[in-house]
Amino acid sequence: MSRKFDPVSVASPFHWALEDLHVSIRPPGLGQPWCLDVDVERLSTGESESMLWDVNTPSSLARRSNERSPTILTIRPEFPERDLMIVADQGIGDIVQQWRYVPQVAAQFDRVRVQCRPELHRLLRLQGLRIEPVTPEQAQAEPAKVQVALMRMGALSSDPTGGRPYLKLASQPAATRNQGRLRVGLNWSARATGAATDLKSVPLALFAGLVRGHPEIAWKSLQWGSAGDELRAHSWAAAIEPLEAMADVADLAAAIAGLDLLISIDSAPAHLAGALGIPVWNLLSRPCSWRWGLNAPGTSLYRSMRLLRQAHQGEWGAVIDELEALLGSLQDAPVPVSLDAGRQRPGIDPAARMPSPDHNADARLAASIPAAPDAGAAPLRAMRLEDALRMCRQQLDLRTVFVSTPLELLASLGIEVGARDYGGLAEIFKAMVECHGGFSWCTPLFREDTLQGRTSNDALA
Repeated sequence: MSRKFDPVSVASPFHWALEDLHVSIRPPGLGQPWCLDVDVERLSTGESESMLWDVNTPSSLARRSNERSPTILTIRPEFPERDLMIVADQGIGDIVQQWRYVPQVAAQFDRVRVQCRPELHRLLRLQGLRIEPVTPEQAQAEPAKVQVALMRMGALSSDPTGGRPYLKLASQPAATRNQGRLRVGLNWSARATGAATDLKSVPLALFAGLVRGHPEIAWKSLQWGSAGDELRAHSWAAAIEPLEAMADVADLAAAIAGLDLLISIDSAPAHLAGALGIPVWNLLSRPCSWRWGLNAPGTSLYRSMRLLRQAHQGEWGAVIDELEALLGSLQDAPVPVSLDAGRQRPGIDPAARMPSPDHNADARLAASIPAAPDAGAAPLRAMRLEDALRMCRQQLDLRTVFVSTPLELLASLGIEVGARDYGGLAEIFKAMVECHGGFSWCTPLFREDTLQGRTSNDALA
């Protein structure tokens, strides 16, 4: 969070306050269809967040900045221009997630540059694409004809990976056991700055029983940054091999590639493991990022990833207990080990697809749509947007689908929202925040257990 804004001065379809947050939504300054400019201010600290939200890719929030030239694509690129700048100014995890879209879009251009932080440059060069990683200063010195934010690439291209691995390394280390021991990595803390640091991070001390109880495991720290120094403060943590000095993200990816399993919070190492096809158990706070949905144990983003979720905000104990049970099931597993849903399944590729309710969304959606009052058992296929959003708030199955694919769900109810119906899009965004239980990058707006009893008027108050 950085730039402050004055919500009173912003002309917007919606401006509302929930607990410590003021949220302002308005049509996008660059006129993008299907998008909204979203500003969130935390009143107690004055911190603010300026984002672009795209209803077609709701999990990909693009950061807005008024200090630099616009980096959000306003129209689909005309390929004859053949000069593309991809602006990757998000966190490393977001960049790794979105890289899946780059190859097939970049193939349409003669020249492609990626503006990103220098520690990513070597990893991107290893991908074997005709791209030039550049710094922001280099990008500003030679502007491209077409610019697109990496976080909006999903609006230009469907996901070609199907959740399969897509990152390459110079050499792929084989996951080997130390004297027959599983190599398991730990990543417990988010970056030192950021609104969601405390929300996402797990206190290192909570892993003490796990590490002590599994001496058969070769534990390795994958904590990149100053949080890795915490190991020296705990005698039991001597069983965890510290992370050696890392020059850049390519070094971090190589360390992850040498593991049998990574246990990680929602941060860059989890994305790197998923993109490399390394089994990873992702420990999720409540609320978590929208990209992980509401209750699925797996994700279509990464087939090798299992999602372990808090039941209540701030309560990690049950998640650690679940980890203990899963690790117990792996104790005698041979290498290579399959960690699909935490079960030993010899002979199955470690990147086997995790079970996810989202894969059955169509069938669940059809079963969840209520009958029309005047049409017997006939499904209700046309209603007002207000009624549909109220229904999504009240029904768990619908909330799950709505947060992941809002336009598809609304279309199944007979509601088509126009590309520039910014009032309708603002209502959808607000309902998604409420259904999800808050913003993942800010303090939660309210507890999920209070949502069940809310009426539409209560939720909009």
